[in-house]
Order: sequence, then structure tokens, then C-alpha cells
Amino acid sequence: MSVLVVASAEARAGRSLVAAAIAYRMGRDGATVTLARLRGDDSAVPDAATFALLDGIVAPTAPVQPADIVSLSRHVVLEASPGADLGALLAALPGARVLVVGRAQSQPLDVPGGALAGAILTRVPAAAAMGARADVLAALPEDRVLAAPSIADIAASLGAKWLVESAAPASIDRVMIGTVASDAAEPYFGARERTCVITRFDKTDVQLAALLTDTEALVLTGGREPSPYLIDRVRGTREDVSVLLADGDTVETMRAIEGLYGTSRFDGAGKLARAVALLDEAGMTIPAAA
Repeated sequence: MSVLVVASAEARAGRSLVAAAIAYRMGRDGATVTLARLRGDDSAVPDAATFALLDGIVAPTAPVQPADIVSLSRHVVLEASPGADLGALLAALPGARVLVVGRAQSQPLDVPGGALAGAILTRVPAAAAMGARADVLAALPEDRVLAAPSIADIAASLGAKWLVESAAPASIDRVMIGTVASDAAEPYFGARERTCVITRFDKTDVQLAALLTDTEALVLTGGREPSPYLIDRVRGTREDVSVLLADGDTVETMRAIEGLYGTSRFDGAGKLARAVALLDEAGMTIPAAA
């Protein structure tokens, strides 16, 4: 049995994304692997729930503790909490190796001797030179898909009211402001995938046009309830779409969302596919399979 612990010194460093991408690649290449989230912080429960919903990955629906690991598969990719006590964790999991995830300027993580499998750097500027760090297995560049905020983080940031919540978490690739009129809306939104559309509560024609495209979420601004017809349409034909109601106007809402880019929680298949592709392009070998 092999255990790869994915760790970081800080929160929102990209641990969940990297752990899921590595587990997916291992399974794709024929390994029997389980992706699990270690107990220890407030993000453990939502992270485990997200893992369990990913296609192509086997994952428990709830966080685990070290004693649970022996009952899992031959290979385990285990996401630890930020700043976890790696000494105690490795003592409980003899032979486990540690993959460190973080930005180039992140605080170093103290990994007991011999357990370091390497490092993956995240949010690396495209023009940055990585130098000669022998421990770096791959560097994930700053990327629009990976940086895009999740619907849950958008809702929390805005203090928005959920009018409709999709049954499964959606991965947002792009946030777009609604058009002035519906004539241009469908081709405008249709040119993008997995969008979150921000538009005023009373622009029903624009909202309905967005539903004809690959829209994952509508953020309605102005703080007033939209037409009941919109909600009926979403619930009747687009159960994959979430609808939020924000108090601010459209410009205020967009500015609030801008601050979420690059710090939002990993939330699903779109980001996973992109991370897998980037690791494939980098030719990264999988430490836990070595």
C-alpha cells in the first residue's frame, strides 16, 4: 500500500485540485486508488463531499482519520489540512510520502527526512522562470479556468440569497455581465463554456437567453425577486443551474467577485480536467506510483 499526502503551509494553495488531479491520473493509468480528505479543519467536510462527486475518482463522502487509511485501496492520495503536523501524521502512516503544494513564495513546509516526494507550484506567472529547484515536479501556471471562483464562494462573498441551488457543485470557467438586450445575449453567452452570468433581477429576457447556453449560474442583482417564470424554467428544464440574488447593483457585484479570482475553493470537473491536462503537458510522474 502506498500513501501520498498532499500538504501545504497555507489555505487555498491548490491542495484539493492537485490531489484530485493526481488521483484521476493514477486511476486513468490503471492504478487502484482512493482520494481522501483528512480531518482537521472546517474545509474538510466540503472538500470530501466534492471529491465524492467527481467522475472517475473513488473517494469517501466524509473526511477520514489516519486509522481509516488501512481499509482503503492499494494506493491512497490523502489531502491534509493546511499547516498539518506532518511529523505526527507520518508517524501514524509509516512509509507515506509528502507532496508539497504552494506558490513559489509560500512558506516552506517542514517535511521529516526522506518523506518528501516533491513539490508542485501553483499560480505561477507565465513569464516566471522556475530556476533550478530540484524538488519541483510541475508548475501550474496562472490560468483562467483554475482561478475562476466557485458558485459557493460567490454566494458567500456577496451574502447572496439562493433562489435555486443546483444538486451538484458546478465549475465556473468565466464570469460574464449580461447584455443590454436579449437579441445579442444567446450568441454572446454561447461563445463561452460554464459561465456565471450577472444581470439585473428584471432582465428576464436576458436571463432566459442565458439558459439556452452553457450557463452554470445566474447572479441576479438589485435585491428584488425575479419573474416567477424564470425560477419555473430553471427548475423545469435546467436543474444544473444555480440562481443567486444579490443586493448590490451589477457593477458592485462584479467588483466583489473579482476579488475571488485565484483564491476560490476547488469545486468540480471543469477545474479537474484543466489541472489534469496541465500535469500531462508537464509530463509529471506520479510520486505515489513510484
